[in-house]
Amino acid sequence: MALLGAAGACGRTAVDPPRAPVTATQRLLAQARAEERARRYDSARALYERAAREAPDRASAAPAWRALARALLFWGEIGDAEAALERAVDSAPGEASAWHDLGIVRARRGHPAGAERALRRAIALAPREPRPRVALAALLVNQRRWPDALDQYRALQRLPLPGRTRDAVARAIELIETESRRRPRPGR
Repeated sequence: MALLGAAGACGRTAVDPPRAPVTATQRLLAQARAEERARRYDSARALYERAAREAPDRASAAPAWRALARALLFWGEIGDAEAALERAVDSAPGEASAWHDLGIVRARRGHPAGAERALRRAIALAPREPRPRVALAALLVNQRRWPDALDQYRALQRLPLPGRTRDAVARAIELIETESRRRPRPGR
């Protein structure tokens, strides 16, 4: 009981894990976010870039590159955001969400082949994560690659999805199947 009382007096309970110390990279990222909120975008960008450059290792650099990419997207600098995301996946090649984001940016920039490669990498890293499959399916639909899009939507059906998402996937499959039937067959 005395242990619980002492922990409680320190503002923690006896079961709270100790907090990891804040790293220099995390401090720089916090400063960058504060500058961004204050609309001092040049300063924020410099701090994001510094956090990524001065990170002690690749694993620490990856979140800094992603934070920079997020800010650049918000500022409309999509080309620079793509470069930052490329640095993020280079720093942490096993991070599925960074590959997903890179795929989205490449698609927005009109690079469908690069987008598809990035999204397929995200899927390979996190096959039960629906976001990259949804993005890839949409990319394939835009290219009118109906069978490939159907493969992605059917794979989504095998995942645990919220009801609204599951309904949207079913509607997408129905629409693609209808569109596929309309398409004239070669030689007719």
